Amino acid sequence: MSANELSLMAFFAHPDDEAFGTGGTLAKYASQGCDVYLVTATRGEAGQIVVPDLATPANLPYVRERELRCACEVYGVHPPRFLDYPDGLLPIVHQGQAVGKLVRIIRELRPQVLITFGPEGIYGHYDHIAVHRWATIAFDLAADAECFPGQLEDGCVPFQVSKLYFRVLSEERLAAMSEDGAPPTVMMDGVPFPIVGRSTEQITTIVDVSDFAEAKLAGLRCHVSQVGYEDPFGESPEEVLREPWFRQESFQLARSSVGWPKERETDLFAGLR
Repeated sequence: MSANELSLMAFFAHPDDEAFGTGGTLAKYASQGCDVYLVTATRGEAGQIVVPDLATPANLPYVRERELRCACEVYGVHPPRFLDYPDGLLPIVHQGQAVGKLVRIIRELRPQVLITFGPEGIYGHYDHIAVHRWATIAFDLAADAECFPGQLEDGCVPFQVSKLYFRVLSEERLAAMSEDGAPPTVMMDGVPFPIVGRSTEQITTIVDVSDFAEAKLAGLRCHVSQVGYEDPFGESPEEVLREPWFRQESFQLARSSVGWPKERETDLFAGLR
C-alpha cells in the first residue's frame, strides 16, 4: 500500500495534547503523503490561561481552537475535528453518544492507524482516561455492522482500523525529568499526579522524528495560551532540537489486525505498506 493510500487518526482530549508526544509523528507522516487527521473531544476551555493578554475565560475555547488549527497547519495535517464536549466533564457525558460520535468519524475517515492515550492518560487526567476508553471501544465497534446501524443509512459503512497505538513516555525519560529522585508529576486540582512511564519491553514502537523536530517545536508554540512565550522545557530552542528525547516519539501497540512485531517497530504503518 502506497503512502497516499494510508491514513492516520490521532484522538485526544484537548488542544495541545498532540503537541508534546505526537507532533513530530503527525508531521512526518503528513510529509510522506499520508492522510493525517487530529480529533479532539473538547476545545480545552477549562485550561489555565498562561498569557492573560491572549484570552479570557469567555473566549478561551475560540482561542484554543485557533491555536490547534495553527498547529495542524504547521504539521501539514488536515484541519482539526472536535466532538464538542465540555472540557473537564468527559467522564460524565453520555458515554454511548460519545463512542457513537467517534465510531462515525472512524467510519468516515477510515484510518488504518489510530493513536490515543493509554489507560492511565499519561498522569491520570480524567478526560484523558475517558478518551482512552472511547477510542479502545470505538476501535472494535466501528467494524461491527450491528453497532450504530443508523449510521449505515448515511453511507458510513463499517470499517476495521488495523492498528491502535497508545502514546507513551519511557521510564528512562521520566527518570531524566525527575528532580532529586522524586517522580515527575503534573498538578491537577491542587494535587500532584505522578506521570506514568513504560518500560523498555512495553514500548513497541519508536518513531524517529529528527527531520521534523522544528515542526514539532513550532506546533507546540502555537499553543501559546497554554505554554506561554517561553520555551516550556527550560532549554534554548537549539538545545531542545538536539535532544534525543525530543527527536523520538514512543508508542505502545495495543491492538492489531495485521500481526504483532517480532522486534521494535520504527514505523506505525509497519505491516501495512
